[in-house]
Amino acid sequence: MEENNKYYQSRHFLRLLHRYEKAVSEGHVPYLEADELTDIAEYYMTGKQDAKANQAIQAAIDMHPDSVDPQIFLARQKMFYGQLDEARSIIEAITEQDDSEVIYIRAELLIKEGQADSASDFLLGNMAEMQDCLDTYLYDCVSIFMDYDQWELAEEWLGRLRDTFPTHPQLPIMEAEILMGLDNYEDALPMLKEILEADPYNSEAWNLLAETYVALDMYPEALEAADYALAINPQDSNAVLMKGNAYMRDEQMDAAIEQYKQYLEAQPDDLSVQLSLALCLNSEERYKEVLPLLDKAEQYAQKLPGRKADLPQIFQMRAYALCRMDRTAEALEAIDKARETCDSLELWRYDLTKADIYLQSHKIKEAEKYFCKAMEKTPEKGETFFNIAVIYSNAGYYTCAIELFDEIWSYYGTQEGKFVVPHIAACYLHLNDMENFLKFLQMSPYCDRNATILLFRDRFPGIPPEDYYAYAYKEIHGVFPESFSEDGGLSADNTESENTTSKS
Repeated sequence: MEENNKYYQSRHFLRLLHRYEKAVSEGHVPYLEADELTDIAEYYMTGKQDAKANQAIQAAIDMHPDSVDPQIFLARQKMFYGQLDEARSIIEAITEQDDSEVIYIRAELLIKEGQADSASDFLLGNMAEMQDCLDTYLYDCVSIFMDYDQWELAEEWLGRLRDTFPTHPQLPIMEAEILMGLDNYEDALPMLKEILEADPYNSEAWNLLAETYVALDMYPEALEAADYALAINPQDSNAVLMKGNAYMRDEQMDAAIEQYKQYLEAQPDDLSVQLSLALCLNSEERYKEVLPLLDKAEQYAQKLPGRKADLPQIFQMRAYALCRMDRTAEALEAIDKARETCDSLELWRYDLTKADIYLQSHKIKEAEKYFCKAMEKTPEKGETFFNIAVIYSNAGYYTCAIELFDEIWSYYGTQEGKFVVPHIAACYLHLNDMENFLKFLQMSPYCDRNATILLFRDRFPGIPPEDYYAYAYKEIHGVFPESFSEDGGLSADNTESENTTSKS
């Protein structure tokens, strides 16, 4: 939580940490209270420094064997690594079972066991005993469900906090974050702006605002919000992450790569960001950089039970990189590992990737075999058909890709299927068929504006997609088309209705 980050940056904690680290560097551990040593251990855990965290918590146990805080830390650490039975044994051995922290950790264990509703009932059953600190108790209960992405239950507990303490200072930002967790970013946006009007130095709100803008595809605004957070705290790794996410979603991969690398310097074991960085590196054809990153991600995913579900994606990205490096045998081995570790209902996705590998190696019959398998198993026929066409295009089989895109257009119908038009234009460009390239490029922005920008913005930087046709026409013929003026764009006779009814 943000409160912990603020505490770790406070003068009190930094003095405490300095005293502890100075003593350890001299070969001994200073005498500190149990909660102080536990805070230091939690700080190290936040930075993924497990060995240092273990050393600090062991010192706390040695000095204060009956204290609750170190036992809670150990139990939570066991839970983090999926060792739930061991966590339960530690919790049950604590003598002060009515301590609020013990109640919280019991609820967390229930959530980890997939019993979130039972955790809520358990916390509700203990609420009567917490009347002396009810505001803190309700706030902590909301926080627990937020930390475990149990947003509906978090909303339920927030209602209890609001009804009992309507002026609680954390209500607005928690409500906004819960709305975000429920994918209601439109309603979260004005709430965050209101919070920042009252407190413009609230870095947590700036980060949440940046995340909201990313979700709403408002990338310049997201970057600006993250920069405000960094102006408040230049070491804010969350703000760096938000900038990386904004750049990646906006297909500015080089900029995203730099932000993700900066973030991973502070949080080197964040698997989700490792995978985002790998996606960007693959997109930029920086395959040699991808492989060691994916090796590290695999090791981390294997270590944590909760992250084993990431293994198929890791193997798939490795297969993609190896394939593009012409290491076909290794790529096929990697995708077979992905198929072994994935959900059986998702096999079709890896059949698609295997077909891609074969096609890149010009083994067309093998590729067709796996394309057919993917089409047989997929629940998303139209989308998979489209992905097959894109794979043919990416592999350089442009004529075949055009035929497939045209079939997809017929499959969806003239209006719904027009999203393929920019892709057809790109294929004709690669075939150097400029007449058809211009024909389909002219239609493209009215058929799928975003795809048009992604496919052609590097060719026409700083130009609105509606004007791509005119500038391409000039490249080919030496003059702008008669209906175009540089300050006014295409004239009114180039209407959307004309462009979208010219199906090939």
